[in-house]
Amino acid sequence: MSPPLARLLFRCVALLIVGLVLGAGCSRSPEAQKARHLERGDRFVAQEKYREAILEYRNVLKLDPSNARALKQLGLAHYSLGELGQAFPYFLKAQQISPDDVDIRLKLGRIYYLGGKREEARELAASVFGQEPQNLDALTLLADTATTPEEIDTAVERLEAARATLGNQAQFHLALGVLYMRKSDAPKAEAEFREALAKEPKSVEAHSIMASFYLTRRDRAQAERELKLAADLAPVGSVARLRLADFYLSARKPDEAKRILVEMTDKAPDFLPAWRRRAEIAFQERNYDESLKILQSILKKNPSDLEGHLLKGRVRLARRETTDAIQEFQQVLKLNPRNAIAHYEMALAQLQAEGVQQAKAELKEAISIAPNFIDATLLLADLNIKSGALAPAIEELEKLVRRPLSRFQAHVLLGTAYLTNREPAKATETFRRLVTLAPQDPRSHYFLGMGLQAEGKSVEAKKEFEAALALAPGYVEPLMELAAMSLAEKKGDVALARVKQQVALAPKSGGLQDLLGVVYLSRNEPGPAESAFLKAVELEPQRVETYVKLGTLYQAAGRNDEALSKLSEALRLNPRHLQAQMLMATSYERKGDYTKAQQMLEKLLAQDPRFAAAANNLALLYLEHDGDREKALELAQRAKEVAPDNPHISDTLGWILYQRGLYDRAASLLKDSAAKLPNSPAVQYHYGMAALKTGDRNAARRALGAALSSPVAFPEMVEAKQALSDLN
Repeated sequence: MSPPLARLLFRCVALLIVGLVLGAGCSRSPEAQKARHLERGDRFVAQEKYREAILEYRNVLKLDPSNARALKQLGLAHYSLGELGQAFPYFLKAQQISPDDVDIRLKLGRIYYLGGKREEARELAASVFGQEPQNLDALTLLADTATTPEEIDTAVERLEAARATLGNQAQFHLALGVLYMRKSDAPKAEAEFREALAKEPKSVEAHSIMASFYLTRRDRAQAERELKLAADLAPVGSVARLRLADFYLSARKPDEAKRILVEMTDKAPDFLPAWRRRAEIAFQERNYDESLKILQSILKKNPSDLEGHLLKGRVRLARRETTDAIQEFQQVLKLNPRNAIAHYEMALAQLQAEGVQQAKAELKEAISIAPNFIDATLLLADLNIKSGALAPAIEELEKLVRRPLSRFQAHVLLGTAYLTNREPAKATETFRRLVTLAPQDPRSHYFLGMGLQAEGKSVEAKKEFEAALALAPGYVEPLMELAAMSLAEKKGDVALARVKQQVALAPKSGGLQDLLGVVYLSRNEPGPAESAFLKAVELEPQRVETYVKLGTLYQAAGRNDEALSKLSEALRLNPRHLQAQMLMATSYERKGDYTKAQQMLEKLLAQDPRFAAAANNLALLYLEHDGDREKALELAQRAKEVAPDNPHISDTLGWILYQRGLYDRAASLLKDSAAKLPNSPAVQYHYGMAALKTGDRNAARRALGAALSSPVAFPEMVEAKQALSDLN
């Protein structure tokens, strides 16, 4: 190759390399990258691959956080996936950048409407209508948000005025039909819905609304047909198919609903509402492992899925995994601090962790965000009643019961608050309104009976309790009151006969069998009581309290192994049951297994540090078997602080002080215990020894004599005899 030709070739190659470098540099410029990501995102949207589109639009925002098109498209992608909570902030920011974009305002309005913020939705719809009076989406949103008769009439007039230009569209007739439904004009509504289907036979929305119309007329067969048509016309991952699954759930056909949902998640894996519904069904069926597995799939696809985290928290709460539940609700509130439901669920988690004050704070926050959140209002009132804050509870409940559709529970809580506040006449008045509200509900009569009983009107109260039992033969509470009234009147035979009569009417009721056992115990008949309790747990194996009663019965009879067996069953059902743990520790102690007794009490106190009886018993174990006298003293002092008037606790603390040589303080405490427990030989012995050390020989002689004259044996009998002999 000649030198000139070589130089020419070198220059061409060099220019080519420079061109490639420059080309590569241009393709990597921010503007080129944004254009490429936007183009890819749009292509994915056209293919309904919204999850992939979201990734592309997010890449645009990394380069340009205020890119109006990417913000809008992100909102639309999340909106199409049914993720309205995640679509909202993108639409909101896009509106700030492009305030004249009608589509963004209408989508925001629709999200507001679906989120229960009618006024905000109506304001946006009105702003678009003012700009474009023939905009059908704006007219539809105005129609959807119309609630008062005046608003409904105005919406009808606006639509009728636009009939000439918009009447060829199905959406127009659907909006008008919905308004006629609200005016209770079913014939006109049906005519508009049929016109919509005539205009667009393949309209998913038209078939869906027609299904809703048939449901209002309780024509489930026609509703199912319309829902099927809508589902067949819609994409696999669509709200229409989800509605069909929900219809089958409401019709108690869960297998059919699951079949549809599984098909949706298989063929449209990015449509998260179908995954959520599957997780919800598993949760409702108490298949918590399956629910968590599905939720894991949801959160893998979208780690910021609010509803996924919320449901995961509820599952954790149901499994009593309180710490994990709180973390999930915190994640929701981190993403959306004004999520009222998350605050409510957090309150439930705090209650499970026994954080009552934290629960109240969460409920107050939920109510401040959503003033009409009735469940939160009722729970807060209930907590206020239990904590003695009766005035705020009564004030809120009085407001609640005045509402046109006031809830049954609101009346119950208000009456309960009045009873707790020692205002039985007001309680009775509230419960009478409850009977008027729900005369066929047995609970109404039961609560009225409670009010009358508090007023001292026992004859009238008994009539109401009997009325409750006539409506519900297996209703335990009114029968319990009747039995208690008979026992208080020293009519044990009457109480037993009445309970047996009701057991014959409802032989499958575990609660009635449990009550029968209680009545037998009150008559000092442990054998029949045991049989009744065993029958109760046979009928209803989840009865925790009955297992505890059996454990108590067996422990009293010295049958400690059987007691431990039943108490273990109670703790399997409720691992945090305080009484069951306490009884189990006592059974271990009576068996001589002091290590297990100590472990059980330590676990119990870790759960509830102010459980005085547990602290007292553990102090004795440390004193008598572990040898840790410092720990024993600390526990006994803690128990005394919580329960200063308990003579058993005073005895424990006094005896510990005696062992430490603090005789005057010990004698003061033990003297009080001995006066309150004259039939306890151990307590009398403790006081006698302390009195002896303080020089009160007469008191010592009396106490030691009382201890030795008791028919009950106690471990220090030999020491007591020797001390009394020395005194004499």
